[in-house]
Amino acid sequence: MKAIVGINPTYKEETVIRRTYRLGLLLSVALMLSSCLYQFSGEGPLPAGVTKVYIDVFDNHSGETGIESVFTDDLIKEFILKRKSALSSSAESGAALKGSIDYIRDLTIAYKTQRASTQRRVIASVSIKLVDGGKVVWAVNGISANQAYSVADDKMATEQNKRDALKILSKRLAENIFNRLTDNF
Repeated sequence: MKAIVGINPTYKEETVIRRTYRLGLLLSVALMLSSCLYQFSGEGPLPAGVTKVYIDVFDNHSGETGIESVFTDDLIKEFILKRKSALSSSAESGAALKGSIDYIRDLTIAYKTQRASTQRRVIASVSIKLVDGGKVVWAVNGISANQAYSVADDKMATEQNKRDALKILSKRLAENIFNRLTDNF
């Protein structure tokens, strides 16, 4: 009587199947263990064991009047969104996060004619530091972001487009600052 191939594997074939299964299982376990070490950006602890942070109003070294309030509010909103429990209402009850708007530049990126632009880009750069007990425990200089906006025929409309671009840029900077602050590297 002949054995039907594929239905009744030989001892050698069974051994190969078992080894392949074990190898697959081992690789799966290794992959699961290594993925446990991965975490999403912004999910790490605050630096230097800080648990509470007061966010001070940004210093404004740019020519944009009032933009420091927008940047500060967006950073507070980012903390409320991602880690509300870390916010403090006063500098005395924890560390203070102090930022400065180093510059805001406005560049033309598309021209209609030699002297008339159709699109501009606003660029902002900020520096930020975390101060705990009078000591700087974390600092980053030159965090920047940019956002394009349309130039309208009406100067007021163009200014509104720029303000809208600055709001988008401010939210992006707040997210970047929070993620850098909580990266565990």
